[in-house]
Amino acid sequence: MNPHENMPGPACAAEIAENFLLTAPDNKKVHSVLDLCAQDTALAVLEPLLRINQGGDRAAVISIWSQWYFALLLAPWTRINMLYDWQLPFLPQSIRFTQSENAVPDRFILADIGRAVPPCEGTARFEELIDRHLAPVCRTLSRLAGIKPGLFWNNAGIRLAHGVDMALQQGADITRAVEFLAMRTLADGTPNRLYQPVREIPQPSGPPKIIRRLCCLRYKLAGLEYCPGCPLVEARQRKAGRCR
Repeated sequence: MNPHENMPGPACAAEIAENFLLTAPDNKKVHSVLDLCAQDTALAVLEPLLRINQGGDRAAVISIWSQWYFALLLAPWTRINMLYDWQLPFLPQSIRFTQSENAVPDRFILADIGRAVPPCEGTARFEELIDRHLAPVCRTLSRLAGIKPGLFWNNAGIRLAHGVDMALQQGADITRAVEFLAMRTLADGTPNRLYQPVREIPQPSGPPKIIRRLCCLRYKLAGLEYCPGCPLVEARQRKAGRCR
């Protein structure tokens, strides 16, 4: 057996080292993703950001927190997966994270370096991620926020799709990811909660306008405006256009 066959190549290893830690820092509090799978422990993780935004819309605060979480975890995880056919850990017990002084996730610590994933696995790599990581996390966040989980699935899907786009820009074959995001249902017949997280609206000139499926609620927080891809803004503009 080749002793190096279960180790990433130099380029892949460099990408992993740039985006993730394998050893927890000594000077920061470390949380397990398992903490996000139960309401009481998840609330303890979110409480610092809720205190900073005291009086702000609770669902909007938790949505903002989740965007940091998914952006720093899912985007590079997916990009590395697509570029190198390398699957990093995804189970909650295999991932820890630290938070910044602004009380949002800032670094993820992996339990191991991951493994090679055969291209023949197709979309199964994403289905495991959904079932064993995203589903419990989105469920817990939605309960704490007091809203349906669709918003958190949309936040996750957008970041996963961003990772796919980054991989494409680096020359990766993203066929499997594109197929996955176009699937309305998964292999077991359940809905694909990450299905088409954004819509593309053709413009008279230039690239299409990218619109989220669901509003992220950031406009409900002091000092923040609607994001450029907000579906509420798009609906308002469309309605105004019909009334002219």
